[in-house]
Formats: sequence, structure tokens, C-alpha cells
Amino acid sequence: MSSKEMNAIELKRGGEDRNAFGKKQIMGSVVFSPKEKDVLEVVLQESGSYTLEEAKQLMMLYLNKEVI
Repeated sequence: MSSKEMNAIELKRGGEDRNAFGKKQIMGSVVFSPKEKDVLEVVLQESGSYTLEEAKQLMMLYLNKEVI
């Protein structure tokens, strides 16, 4: 995940009060399959907090990234 993509998501978040979760909480969630959790392990930062929608968006950006 590039820093530009991470910054874009952070800017979208703004100052709004949302249901954000840490990486450990998301990884323990039943919302994501084990395969999805493998991808999330790579794209989520330990110190970050994410809404479920943001986590899904980061996962999709990673999975659809062009291979060089």
C-alpha cells in the first residue's frame, strides 16, 4: 500500500466521528473471511484505526493493484 493511497483514505476520513476499529479488532472480526484477513494483515497498520468500509476499500485497492 503506497503512502499516497493511505493519505487519500486518511483525508477522506476527516474529523468525522465514526465507528473505527484497530487492526486487532478487525482481524478478530467475523465480517471478513480468513483469505480477506490475510490481505488485511498486509494493508492495515498496527497503529491505525479503520471503519469496516475503509478496511474493505484498502483490501480492494491492494487486490486490484497493477502488477509490474
